[in-house]
Amino acid sequence: MTTRPGLRERKKAKTRRLLQQEALRLFVAQGYDHTTVEQICDAADVSPSTFFRYFPTKEDVVLMDDPGPLPEEPEPADAADPAKPPADDAVRDTLHDLLARRVGPDPDTTLARLRLAARVRPLRARLWQHQEAQVTHTAALLARRAGRDADAYEIRLGAAVLVAVTTETLMYWAERDGEPDLTALFARALDRLAGLGLRPAGPAGPTCPTGS
Repeated sequence: MTTRPGLRERKKAKTRRLLQQEALRLFVAQGYDHTTVEQICDAADVSPSTFFRYFPTKEDVVLMDDPGPLPEEPEPADAADPAKPPADDAVRDTLHDLLARRVGPDPDTTLARLRLAARVRPLRARLWQHQEAQVTHTAALLARRAGRDADAYEIRLGAAVLVAVTTETLMYWAERDGEPDLTALFARALDRLAGLGLRPAGPAGPTCPTGS
């Protein structure tokens, strides 16, 4: 059973959404470079110090979302087996969660934000800087579903792949103004990721070249 957030959390979420909405409106109306944090704050009727409590930089008001807690998952029955590779359904479910969290309840607003990120170089650069935190978050979820340690190399590698696939797919979608259908794009991504495996390396793995 999901617990409803308290009044303080709801007010914070409302302020965050308002700042993002006003920022996007101003960026579209007068351009990203010509919009200041002070103008965004005036439009949202908050102080600059409030803005920076939610968003470290101007870029983040477009790109940063509150990820919230990880979805509740039952403990895998075979979590003690370190040799079990994550099943395809663990990969599929985690990719689905990444998509749902990145798109959110308003795909049209997300599309507008990503279109802006595709056009503005500082936004695109900042988007990729967010990857590390997303990989950590995703690794925790994938590990729990797969019955593995979140710090295992295979899990971290798999999480990095899933985050990169999500970001690149969303940018591809945004650069083409929402075409093709996002669900179809992610179905294609899952086809490519089928059998990802993430199996622990055996004792006779490939040798990394070190030069002569």
